Amino acid sequence: MKKHIYPAAALITLLAACEPQQMETREMGPGPANARIETKATDPYNPVFTAKADRGYIFHWDMGNGQTIAPGANSATSYYPFAGTYTVGVTIYGEGAQETSAETTYKVAKTDPTIANKPVWKELTGGGAGRTWVYNTNPLTGSPDYCYQTTGDLVNYPDNWMPSASWGQCDRITPDINGEMTFDLDGGINFTYHHVAGDTGVKGTFILDTEKMTLTVKNPFILDHNAACTNSAAAATGVYQIKKLTDDELVLWQLQKAPTTPGSGEGWGWSFKRKP
Repeated sequence: MKKHIYPAAALITLLAACEPQQMETREMGPGPANARIETKATDPYNPVFTAKADRGYIFHWDMGNGQTIAPGANSATSYYPFAGTYTVGVTIYGEGAQETSAETTYKVAKTDPTIANKPVWKELTGGGAGRTWVYNTNPLTGSPDYCYQTTGDLVNYPDNWMPSASWGQCDRITPDINGEMTFDLDGGINFTYHHVAGDTGVKGTFILDTEKMTLTVKNPFILDHNAACTNSAAAATGVYQIKKLTDDELVLWQLQKAPTTPGSGEGWGWSFKRKP
């Protein structure tokens, strides 16, 4: 039998290759520190808050008025139309998801006298006095479509939020078909939900972003927010895009399943008209 004779250096190399290898590890660097918020209020109703921290680079904001911005940039702003004191907080994340936080208070001395006449606010709330919205349909037949499914792809199909682009409704007569919603600015930013007209109603509030044209309803919800076939997780966010708003008509739309190919995905629309 032929014997194999290895040089000493080769034998050492061979044995080393058989040894278990250890992965190189590094200690996590220090997390963010020295968090603070600076405020610039050139416009007293739209202040700009800037978060600063050593080694922080992801910012989650709680604006203190019901709005959250997460994730966001190190600077954030929101609209504070009513007199009061607001607590604004930010959580700052750094390496390894380590975090720190900071907060500040912001005081509004008096209510913005122009709020009721600002575009979008005026149409939604009837100039602040209150505007009530009902479904834009015949409540006896549920026609035309008023709470309806659409494609989720509004990039390639930008008009598919319209009721005319509806894929249809899971229920022709939904539970809230005789309900109504009222938005007003009577001493605050008020939203009232009625399952049927004339009931006692449930009061909540809302956030209106006139730049992004989004409406966020906070406690309880819009009419039929979780009707059959909707995505309950998406509906629970309470965030809707305002696709149409006039003195007489309101169309809200929500992306519920993101598109993966042109024409795919899923959205839902709600079509309302002003109550006479």
